[in-house]
Formats: sequence, structure tokens, C-alpha cells
Amino acid sequence: MFKLIKYELLKKVNLMFIALIVAVAVELVIVYTIYRGGAALGFSVFLIFLLGFGGLIMLFVDSIIMYSSDLYKKPGYMLFLTPNNAFKIIGSKLLVSLIEAAVAVGFFIGLMYINYHLVYTLYLNDLSGEAKMLLDLFIAFTKLPSVGDMVMIIVSLTVSWFTLIVTAYLAITIRKTLLANIKFGGIVSFIFYSIIQFILIYIQIQILGNVDAWQTSNNVGITSTVSFASLIYSCVTGAILYISSSMLLSKGVDL
Repeated sequence: MFKLIKYELLKKVNLMFIALIVAVAVELVIVYTIYRGGAALGFSVFLIFLLGFGGLIMLFVDSIIMYSSDLYKKPGYMLFLTPNNAFKIIGSKLLVSLIEAAVAVGFFIGLMYINYHLVYTLYLNDLSGEAKMLLDLFIAFTKLPSVGDMVMIIVSLTVSWFTLIVTAYLAITIRKTLLANIKFGGIVSFIFYSIIQFILIYIQIQILGNVDAWQTSNNVGITSTVSFASLIYSCVTGAILYISSSMLLSKGVDL
């Protein structure tokens, strides 16, 4: 497993380097807009969300592309010839995806910490509308819930990311194994992904209802109530999706 993880990480070195350069470039623009002040501060809010959500979307898309590439191109053929079963191969890809997401979130938090102190130092005694909006945004994210809630949030986000990725893997695996001769594979995989997500959400609502709530408040910060039942449901569905993908891959793949 360790060798597979190392192999997956080495394949992503160039992308990681490019992503780091882009993130630093965006951060420099954010710092510039903070120093510029005035209406430019409003643009910095947009850049902050772009840096955060854009980074996660990039990681998600990259995980899908890398998995699909291994199934349809020569490097994948060599990978599946190694003495590793499908459970280890998919498991290593999922672990690398989680590691990437964790590092990206940690890096983003570090940048936001720098931006917060920069705004605090420059505008604390002269809060314009834009500066107050930006400072309130940072303060909202720094007012964390209890340790127990934080653990639940981290576990819930980890499981959610795992389930999101493995759902895409299952959709691609179905396309490769059960529907190998059908054209427009990318569209077919996307349709399967959407159907699986719809079914999972529908079942969750029918069984558990809308039990999770996320709230933001200028006074309280970010709070959450993540139900234990919903977390268990996500863990079970994630495990089922992982097992299904691995079994289909081990029995039905034709490279």
C-alpha cells in the first residue's frame, strides 16, 4: 500500500507544483487588494472564496481524471499488472486524495491566518464597510465550536470527501466494466455519478430526514450540528461504494 501511495504522489508532483504557484499568485493579489483598501477589499473576498472552493474543485477533478486515465491509458495497464488487488489500488488513490485535501485545507487556513492579521493590523481603527465585511468574515471562521464539535466536523468532512470521490470512481468503473462498448464514456460516467448521488441523497432524506444543519452568525461564528446517524449513514454508504468499485474493478475490468 505504501508503494502505491508513493506512486500516486509522484504522479501528482507537477500538478502540485503548478497548484502551489497559482495559489501563491492568488494570495499575492489578495494581499495587494488588502493593502489597496476601499472597493478592492470586496474583490479580495471573491478571491478568497475562489482560492478555497476552486482548490477543492481542482482536487476533485484531478482525482477523477487520474483514476480514469489509469483505466484507459497505458500507465493504468502497467499499474493493474502489479501484484496489487483492486482494493489496494483504489484505497491508495482515495488516501492520496484525502491527503491532498487535508494539505490544501491546512495551507488555505495558513494563508487566511496571514490575511486576517493583515486586515486586523491595517484597518482595526478605521473600519470602512468593505474592511468590516472582510474582518467579520475572518472572525466568523476563527470562532470555533467546542472540541467535540470540531472532531465531528472534521470526521464528517473527511467521510463526505471520501464518499464524493468513491462515488465518481464507481461511476467510472461501471462505465469501464459493465458498459465497456458504449460510446461517449465521459457523459455516461457523469450520468451514472448523478444517478448514484441522487439515490444516496434521496435515501438519506427518507431515512434520516434533513438532520444536518450549518449556520453562520456574525456574533457566534460558525456552528454546526452534525448528526451521528447521518455520519454513520455516510460511513456505510462510503464503504459500500468502495467495496462495489473494487469488486467490479477486480472482476470485470478489461484493460
